[in-house]
Amino acid sequence: MEVKMFMEKSFAEIYRENYQKILLFIYSLSTDRGQAEDIAQETFIKAYRSISSLRESSKISVWLNRIAYNLFLDLKRKKSPPLLPIDDTLLTEKLADLRKSITLEADQQIMSECVQNKLLLLPESYRTALLLDAQGYSNRQKAEIMGCSLENAKIRLHRSRKKLKEILGRDCTFYYDERNVLC
Repeated sequence: MEVKMFMEKSFAEIYRENYQKILLFIYSLSTDRGQAEDIAQETFIKAYRSISSLRESSKISVWLNRIAYNLFLDLKRKKSPPLLPIDDTLLTEKLADLRKSITLEADQQIMSECVQNKLLLLPESYRTALLLDAQGYSNRQKAEIMGCSLENAKIRLHRSRKKLKEILGRDCTFYYDERNVLC
């Protein structure tokens, strides 16, 4: 069904509908916008060349994400080791200085940066599971994109949530308003 829709749509239409999603997915994994753009472009080139490999039961977005994820992994294998995350003491000092004159927007920015930095500490497979979950993919689709069993996809998601909760609780400060709602 999905494959027939793919054949009926123009490739440009599929590109327009999916490019931003692919770009955000890869950017979330690599944190290098240029690299993410290159991988997103390569994803659609590869998809165009291998339309025949799209299975009848596959959803187009899952298929495209799988291609993008494989390209990301290939590039990661070829690259040198990633840079280490920002030193936590520097982040803590910056946080202490800003706390004195903080506004709601600054609070949100600090929390967001801390969460983003801590996400990078998770193993890549855990980060991928969280990102796919945040994008609304089903467990079956996550498993297909990550190239693992359904059970393994569920386990990765559970472990990634547990690990992220542990890291955030230990290393990040969150601000609440007077109603005890996260700012």
